[in-house]
Amino acid sequence: MARVKKPVELRTVDDGPAPRVTVLRLGVENQPVRLIPENKDTYQAPAARLVVPAVEWADNRRSHQPGVEVLIEPEDTSVPETEEGWSRVEVRRYPVAWGWFALVALLLAWAVFWSLSHVQQAQPLIKAEQQLAGVTAEESATSDRALADLIQGMERQVKAFCDAGTLEAMLPLVRQPEVVGPLMKRYYAKTPLRALGFKRVRGFQGALVGADRDFWLFSVVLGDGSSRQIQVEQEVSGKFGVDWESAVMYQPMNWDDYARQRPPNSTMNFRVHIEEDHFFTHEYADSDRWASFRLSTPGGDETLFGYAPRGGKLENELLRLIEQNDKKPAPVILRLSLPANTKSHRGVIIEKVASPRWIYVDPPQTES
Repeated sequence: MARVKKPVELRTVDDGPAPRVTVLRLGVENQPVRLIPENKDTYQAPAARLVVPAVEWADNRRSHQPGVEVLIEPEDTSVPETEEGWSRVEVRRYPVAWGWFALVALLLAWAVFWSLSHVQQAQPLIKAEQQLAGVTAEESATSDRALADLIQGMERQVKAFCDAGTLEAMLPLVRQPEVVGPLMKRYYAKTPLRALGFKRVRGFQGALVGADRDFWLFSVVLGDGSSRQIQVEQEVSGKFGVDWESAVMYQPMNWDDYARQRPPNSTMNFRVHIEEDHFFTHEYADSDRWASFRLSTPGGDETLFGYAPRGGKLENELLRLIEQNDKKPAPVILRLSLPANTKSHRGVIIEKVASPRWIYVDPPQTES
């Protein structure tokens, strides 16, 4: 069904004459109330209102109906002059010169040429580096194999030393046999030789003993389950030698016997642990003259006190060795002496540091 267009018209609210309304006005105080009729001439007719034709349900396609001002004013699709040119793109008055584009292209071409030329020049260097890397890898592999063979050879030497049950079998396995041979004979004359027994190597490391000598320290588990540190030297000829003195903790005299018997006028080299102390007694009571150090040995029950001249070179050397060992008792070989008229029952004189560790890099000139 076609939509019927109804004209828009203005219609007054009431077309008839306005009714006469009687208004009740209040008078002044203490005066009677009276009715004053409304002046008809002052009555204004109600304003006219817009009558909009009814809209059928089928025609109600808007959620909001336009106001009357939209319906009355004529449609004008013209754009205000102030908005003209909003959608226009501003044209650059001074365009970019083409020379800049040519300059950028020239720079890019030069960069490409430079890169290609350097790549070509780098090819020989790359090949040389690859060859050097191959040689280095081969040398590293060779060095690793040599190190593995070296360690295996030292392990065999240590195992043979621990399993040796006679002096004749042990003597070829030790370092400096011409020096330690007499000491071994004297030692085993008092202590019967028994094979230590070898179970396994717990670990090993390079020992910082001599700058021009190669020493290795092996931690070995013996047949009875105990552990022992055994040092091995690799000689210039390639021969291995076990340091027998440090392996058996050789002492020229039993430490406890030395502390109890105190042989007068004796001078001997002992492997001891040394730490700084403050015990002063008898002829060593003057702390301004003497520096005191506590001395002990592994497996020994007795403790002695060694004294060195205060402020001397020997005291500084001993303090430095203790400092280098993290202020813990340092393992050193000391030359100790007992004067004939010593009254102190625990005091001995430290004459010198025979070795800053429990191993001689070179044999001492005199050894008891």
